[in-house]
Amino acid sequence: MMRPILFLWLLLVPALADNTALDAWLKRQVSIDSLDSAFVQERKLPALKIPTRSPGRLTFAKPGKVRWQLGEPAETLAVSDGETLTLIDTVEKTARRTAVDSPQAARFSLLTGKAFQSPEAFYQNFSVVESRVTDGIHQYTVKAKDRRLRTQVPWIFLDIDPAKSELRALEMELQDKSRLRTVFQNPKINPKLDEALFKPDLTGYEVK
Repeated sequence: MMRPILFLWLLLVPALADNTALDAWLKRQVSIDSLDSAFVQERKLPALKIPTRSPGRLTFAKPGKVRWQLGEPAETLAVSDGETLTLIDTVEKTARRTAVDSPQAARFSLLTGKAFQSPEAFYQNFSVVESRVTDGIHQYTVKAKDRRLRTQVPWIFLDIDPAKSELRALEMELQDKSRLRTVFQNPKINPKLDEALFKPDLTGYEVK
């Protein structure tokens, strides 16, 4: 009986997660008070053979202020003041408000939430299912422990550059099996940000 058990254990060893790069990146978050980064978002849908790609920009300032812009000029904006996230459709001229910690807001506020502020907080909220290294980038497959969040975002994928302790890409698989992959470009750490970025002008918008 021992040999089959030993064989199975050896098969599992390569799949065990090496979280060194992840932990180093999480520890660095303590020193980051603000961030501004361009990104390219790729959306994969089961019904589409070719993914759609859009430019965007992520800006945040602690505690809890977030601006997630998709499109240039902006087509969709998600703006948080730390308590309420406002999702804005600039084409339809509509705005919808939701609590910043709601599962519906997770795709915009996840990175700036408390769960990503330290390794301890992260492991209280997430489980690392798998890790691997591709071209020097450490890639982690992550699952939320909160059932409500898992219903909206079943899987999360993090690409981390261990040399800089930077997040290169964030990918989410949503409940409809679509995937949103966000690749960050030239992040600026601790820039001085205009408060107006987090106070959208909703004049002329239908607010729900």
